[in-house]
Parts: sequence; structure tokens; C-alpha cells
Amino acid sequence: MKNKSRNEILNDIIKDSKKFPDGWNAAFGKDKKLFSFDYYIFNPNVGIYILKEYQKNPFQATGIGTKIARRIDDDIGEEINKKSGDFGIIQGNIKKIIKNIDKGIHPQRIFEEGLKGKDLGITIPVKGKASTSENTFKYLQQKFTAEQKKLNEKFEKIAADDGLYSSYD
Repeated sequence: MKNKSRNEILNDIIKDSKKFPDGWNAAFGKDKKLFSFDYYIFNPNVGIYILKEYQKNPFQATGIGTKIARRIDDDIGEEINKKSGDFGIIQGNIKKIIKNIDKGIHPQRIFEEGLKGKDLGITIPVKGKASTSENTFKYLQQKFTAEQKKLNEKFEKIAADDGLYSSYD
């Protein structure tokens, strides 16, 4: 397991989605102990990624992630499908968005076309079903406790260095 930056993990997931565009699932939750938002993102052909992040400021999310499994057990798929809605990873090209707005294309249309697969500056390379159920999130945390240990230690160091755990003086 190699820990990577938030952006590196997202790029790995997007690269995998080009090979396997269908079958993506996710579970989202908050690790209250480490003050992180955790995302389990997986595909039966790829495996399971975990991403831990926090909002460093209004404009920047900071975090790390890793691939924690190369295959998905059937019980994980069943757990996710209990309570799930849609999710996607959105990529934006600000220059292309501005160019299209300057041409008179409304920002809402740019987004709607991205949902349909047409690139007017916004693309959604990863789409699937996601669960925000607290029970599902706890289930995955418990199932992958050993795999997450090294990631959690690295996350704590990054967060501590940024002052996330410091009280206001």
C-alpha cells in the first residue's frame, strides 16, 4: 500500500475509470476521531480506494489516500446498495468554461451537458452509486481497520503539521 496525495489518488481513480467506466460505487462518512472526511471509492474490476481529507481553507482540501484492496467482497457490494444515491467525480477546465460563457452559453447548460457526457468545460469521468449511511461507513471502517492504520498515521501527521488539532490561543 502506497500513500499518495489527494490529487494523485483522484487521478488514479479517473485513470481507472477510463478502462472501466461502469460499476463504480462509493461510501462517504466522517472520521470523527481524526476530523477527516473519508471516501471509499471502488469498482469490482479495480478494487477499493480510500481517500481521507479535510478542508484546509474555503478554497483548498488537503488529504491523502491509498488503494486498500484489489478486489471487493460480495458483502461490501450488498452493504453499499442498501442506501445509495448518485455520485460523481467532476473535472473542470476553467479556461474552457470561461470561453463558453463568453460565447453566451449559460453555466447551468455547461454543467448539464457535462452530465450528458458532452465536454463544455466540465466532465464527469467517474459516476456511480454512493452511500452516506453511517452504518455502511462504520462497517467499512471496521472491515479495513488494519489496511487504514498506516494511512491514518500519515493523515494525523499532515493534519497536525497544518494545525488542525491545535486549539485557538
